[in-house]
Amino acid sequence: MKRAESLSESFGYAFQGLWYALNTQRNLRVHLLAAVAILVLGWFVNLSEPKFVSVLIAVVVVMMAEMINTAVESVVDLVSPEFHQLAKTAKDVAAGAVLLAAMGAAAVGLWAFGPIVGQLPGRLMLRFDHEPLVAVILLAVVGVVSGFVLWISGRRVRFPGGRSR
Repeated sequence: MKRAESLSESFGYAFQGLWYALNTQRNLRVHLLAAVAILVLGWFVNLSEPKFVSVLIAVVVVMMAEMINTAVESVVDLVSPEFHQLAKTAKDVAAGAVLLAAMGAAAVGLWAFGPIVGQLPGRLMLRFDHEPLVAVILLAVVGVVSGFVLWISGRRVRFPGGRSR
């Protein structure tokens, strides 16, 4: 395997990994869609800065856990193509890490959004009244990301080695 010779090449490999994960991992696409929707909702309801940052960090942790899970599964499949109990354990533990991160993110979401659930309709309308252009742009972003997730979900993607998803 070739080592990156420059910083830009390293970033290129990182973006290839992100693109691979988005193309092959349905759960990552679901997390991406949920993340965009939650962050836009956080803006609409005017979450406090500490709560918004907490939600953002929780979202990033879940998506990172999902990508690490993908990496673990790929390596396990490479070194143990046949069933082996230790391979199953490695995959299960990595999936458990994603579940734990998602449960933590849900707890952060309840902490951040829980106190304002009853006020959501009024807060949403207040944002539309005071900043209609930004509100429409953010809704368009949610629509574009939703379309991207649906588009990427329906594609057949070819990867090195002739594999396809």
